[in-house]
Amino acid sequence: MTIETVREADKTVESEADKIEQVQADNNKGALISIDTVLQRAAALCAMVPERMKSEKTRTAYRKAFSRMAKSEDLDPLKDGIALDTYHYRRAVLHFGGQAILEKLIKKCLIAREQQDRATELDRAAEIFHTVSYLEPLFELEPPLPAGALPWERPASRWHQSLANAGRVRGANSKKHVLRYLPYDWDKRLWNEAPLDWPHREALAVHSVVPARPEELMPGDRPSGRSWGVVVELRSPNCLAITFAPVKSHHGLYGTELTEICVDPEILGGAAEFLAQRCAAANGQMVVSTKSKNAVHKAIVKLGEKALPEIDVTITASVLRHQLLADFKVMFGAGEAVAAAAGHCTDRTQAHYGPFQYGRKRKGYLNIKAQRSPRFGNTDRARNLAQGKKAREPK
Repeated sequence: MTIETVREADKTVESEADKIEQVQADNNKGALISIDTVLQRAAALCAMVPERMKSEKTRTAYRKAFSRMAKSEDLDPLKDGIALDTYHYRRAVLHFGGQAILEKLIKKCLIAREQQDRATELDRAAEIFHTVSYLEPLFELEPPLPAGALPWERPASRWHQSLANAGRVRGANSKKHVLRYLPYDWDKRLWNEAPLDWPHREALAVHSVVPARPEELMPGDRPSGRSWGVVVELRSPNCLAITFAPVKSHHGLYGTELTEICVDPEILGGAAEFLAQRCAAANGQMVVSTKSKNAVHKAIVKLGEKALPEIDVTITASVLRHQLLADFKVMFGAGEAVAAAAGHCTDRTQAHYGPFQYGRKRKGYLNIKAQRSPRFGNTDRARNLAQGKKAREPK
């Protein structure tokens, strides 16, 4: 079964739907049998998708993604050149969206039958047939994982079998690894490229000074209480405090709850100096918040393309976060301070972020505080192990 089979099946849908209409015109009983068959096929597809707990936020994201994929007539999860995580996400969207739209159509068809509205029942049946005929080959290509099944027990995915992905190393183009391709002053060039009237200038300034996640600029509930965004306070001409509430806390079990990073805006300059000026105009304190992280993401990507046209790297807020954490490893040493700046509950996690060798020693950072101190010791043990290794004796 290939995606070409899906397209061929889709071409026959309209003629098959016409057959249903002709059956009803000729024989009402025969039409009901045909409609029941279509309903059974739709129900069988829905039953393939196991019931799993999903938050309303995830459901909303899946609905929007399915709508985009359907409008572009591209419901096949596999696309050349996509990342493995993107492939898995598109698979999940296909299964969730396919099940949701079929259940909705089935419900409408059965309501029309109860109301003895034959015309509407027929219309709904034709819609179901069209949808089922398109989804069946896709579900055969990408069968949902049964409830209780272990992912590693299934055959290799289509992504792994694809020639376009042969030899690809997962994470080779991750934000952690792209720092090697960036010039030393890339973030300064990015900031200087932002127009004075750019609507996301304050958000970019925050991302340029502290390693906050894009979600942490958005209002929302946190374990420490309601957060309206990132709080910026000018405590003195030489002390700008930036406080944010990490979002990845698992209902307060992890994370720092609150992280505060103080800088000297006069020494650090650039984005920090801009935030200090904005605070001074707002009586010493302001809140930087965003309504849509996607809007900020797209804007920074376009700004990066304009500021760094010679670099084949997509610049995002996450790249800025990785760069800052790499810088902090140089300035403060890997350990508790870096974990606190990142909002992590342990110093183990920072190993997945910007490597030390791509960090820069920047002047102007004063101190880093966390409401809940991260657990530390992993980086110290790693250092001790490295220092305790004996050089191999030549054979």
